[in-house]
Amino acid sequence: MKEHLDTFKKRYDPIHHAYWTDVLSDTALAAWHQEQLREVIGHVKRSSPFYSRHLAQVDERSLTLDDLVTLPFTTKDDLREAGFDILSGPLEDSIFYYETTGTTGPATPCPRDRKESYASNRQLAMAYQAVIEKHFPGEKTVVGIMGPTEVHSFGDTLGDVCTQLDVCNAKIWPHSPVIGWPKALQLLKDLRIGVLASAPGLLLAMAKEAERQGFNPREDFALRAFMMSGELCTPALKNNLFSLWGAQAYNSLYGSQEAMIIAACNANDQLVPHRLNYLIEVLDPKTGESLGGTGDGELCVTMLIPGSKPLIRYRTGDLVSIQSRPGYPQSMRQTVKVVGRVKDAVQLNDRAFSAAQIEQALLEGVEQCLGYQIVLSRANDRDTVIAKLEMSRFFDGDRARLVLLIKERLRERLGVEATVMVVGDLAEHVNLGSWFSWKEARIVDQREGQ
Repeated sequence: MKEHLDTFKKRYDPIHHAYWTDVLSDTALAAWHQEQLREVIGHVKRSSPFYSRHLAQVDERSLTLDDLVTLPFTTKDDLREAGFDILSGPLEDSIFYYETTGTTGPATPCPRDRKESYASNRQLAMAYQAVIEKHFPGEKTVVGIMGPTEVHSFGDTLGDVCTQLDVCNAKIWPHSPVIGWPKALQLLKDLRIGVLASAPGLLLAMAKEAERQGFNPREDFALRAFMMSGELCTPALKNNLFSLWGAQAYNSLYGSQEAMIIAACNANDQLVPHRLNYLIEVLDPKTGESLGGTGDGELCVTMLIPGSKPLIRYRTGDLVSIQSRPGYPQSMRQTVKVVGRVKDAVQLNDRAFSAAQIEQALLEGVEQCLGYQIVLSRANDRDTVIAKLEMSRFFDGDRARLVLLIKERLRERLGVEATVMVVGDLAEHVNLGSWFSWKEARIVDQREGQ
């Protein structure tokens, strides 16, 4: 029988309050995990055509947390092949319909019911509250929301978060044919938006467009904080965004359309996983062996809210580093760093590098950069790199010295000979990595057989 939101809230709200006020014991959290694991497995077996087959041999009534590693994985290919059969119940029982962007394969349906949205958004609201209180103590502000498409959860999720916090929000969609860049920038300025939620690449594209429109991004807007999501953002890129806009950038959340909000930031810009809503595993990305709940590897999550589309042992394809912090409050007991996607790893002269390592090596110490692209080629049986950077008109440094520093750092960090170029105008798709893939947007591989 489907659990209604009011009934769910009576169970969820007390444990959520205990979790965030640090009165929830480890024993009580483990009991919640086991109870929810049994409930969600029973729910998907009864309600999902895919999971009724996939988990047919599992007896949820006797399932323990130790048994989690015996359950089969759910993969991205499973989602694509199953389509609507992955859903746990009819679409009409959902409150929202979303889908993936479909740029790396067929779009997959990602509906949510009221329970899933409620539980997921409660966690993100805590992150937004912490950042707003830090940058606007005793003040009110307006939150701007720049999402990718109208069937993405971004707008609804952050609209609900702002409603919870009694904060005004404005949905600004620069790629909408109705709004476009000039109107988006006008709204950003006229509404004195103080916090902007967007993807890092889009913030670079917006700085480029602001300059094209005659603005000085650091002086003509009221921005104090960026709440970023959707793609990788290294410390080097965050520093570069600050140099362009004068606003502090936060990796506000980590998640996906399929798995919702897995982690959100605190006021110190650390991502903390939402352990009320997920069982989290770190896997060896090659063998699939579970390494436990902390460490370095591929993230695997089991969703614990029995809604429209809970996923069981879902391999996210994302490389993470999860650290435990004994002595911290329960809600801050772990931190997660997202290193990149498994498929985004780049081989250079027989060494593998993550997206984060490449971006950090290129941009460390670089300021006033509006975008970059890397071209991989081969010469004398060695991999080589051509790095293209587009600089702001406000950049007043020594370009020759910048080129030399980057060239030496790429040789030292990545072991490649590099040609570094400052170019006039990179293609627009370079800064839209969040729409498809960091690698596909910023890496051009001209090596044969790659």
